[in-house]
Amino acid sequence: QNVSPAVVSIVITKDVPVLEQYFINPFGGGLPFRVEVPQYRQRGTEKKEVGGGSGFIVAADGLVVTNKHVVLDAQADYTVFTNDGKSYIAKVLARDPVQDLAILKIENLEASFPVVNFGDSDALQIGQTVIAIGNALGEFRNTVSTGVVSGLGRTITASGSYSFVET
Repeated sequence: QNVSPAVVSIVITKDVPVLEQYFINPFGGGLPFRVEVPQYRQRGTEKKEVGGGSGFIVAADGLVVTNKHVVLDAQADYTVFTNDGKSYIAKVLARDPVQDLAILKIENLEASFPVVNFGDSDALQIGQTVIAIGNALGEFRNTVSTGVVSGLGRTITASGSYSFVET
């Protein structure tokens, strides 16, 4: 109840090419039968949703903490959706590849947002129960999962699309 209002969904949009398929005859019609090979050409661009993630508001003026891998693309646009269904354009202020953290700023000078207060991670213990609230798979807003801390100070290597690997 205390934290959920400050959890946000982040939607990633980008201008992507609109491709049109057409066919050509590579033999120029010199054969007794018709041969058609598909080709593609770009007909402009359109803004499309290309991903999503979650974050949480840490300052009432709209500072959001998320993972760096959520806001990895410098050419993308980022929209923050709050729990009350409102949407705001956000700007990436910082990316930390070592900690996989990023800071966004909601670009709305008139709103005051609920915030999450940080705990003391040094006090975290193996076996402690934890709760995660977020945007599961970039699709299901405000999902809640529980778990148990199974290790501390571990190094993890993750990989994703386009040969993206991060430790």
